[in-house]
Amino acid sequence: MTSEQITAAIGALEVALASGELTIEYSGRRVTYRSTTELVAALDYFRRAQLGVPASGPAPASADRGTYAAFERD
Repeated sequence: MTSEQITAAIGALEVALASGELTIEYSGRRVTYRSTTELVAALDYFRRAQLGVPASGPAPASADRGTYAAFERD
């Protein structure tokens, strides 16, 4: 998918989520989700794709925004 298609999908999913609809249309495609949970999962998928993060699994270090503590034994 192109970045424009991903952006269009995110916009359509956000509108559908806000309005309670389960059917979206973007870039000439029409998709009907079975539940709000499925729609939210699709939104998460496209947001991750937009950031270049793999669709599943842990995010790469470049996408990490957290802070971690390290403990060592002396």
